[in-house]
Amino acid sequence: MNPLFKLIKKQDTISLIILILLIPIVTRLSKRVNFIYILLTSNYITLILNIACLVLIYKKIMIINGINHTLITRMGYKNTQQTTYSFMIIITLSFLIILYGFLFLIYGISHMNIKLLLMLVIYTFLYLFEISIIYLQFNRKSNILYIALPIIINLAYHYMFF
Repeated sequence: MNPLFKLIKKQDTISLIILILLIPIVTRLSKRVNFIYILLTSNYITLILNIACLVLIYKKIMIINGINHTLITRMGYKNTQQTTYSFMIIITLSFLIILYGFLFLIYGISHMNIKLLLMLVIYTFLYLFEISIIYLQFNRKSNILYIALPIIINLAYHYMFF
């Protein structure tokens, strides 16, 4: 098992799951809308849930930067880079799958159209792009831009299209 998976703490996972479980309470929307509509238009998901996940991943990459000299010595720079990026993508995709699955179970796919499906795909790739920006911090000094830019992109996408 990859040693980076030890960075996944129980309290972080529980916090994200609680935030996901609060979506129906906070959004107060009926079951007449589908899960993609909720995902894309909910201010709660954009302002709280997505930013919480981005900040958690930012903190994890800062921890990796603190120990990367030992990882690089043991695994080599390129392997450490690839492993760290793979870890971040796996964690992000796991978060998105749990989020999408929960929203699908609660709201379903009624009133589905191709525009909403396309927006979901764009949302997913944009979120992965934001994680890639955070990854740029790997083996560099900590800089607020590595978290500020993904948050700004997240908010700009949400408020420009919805």
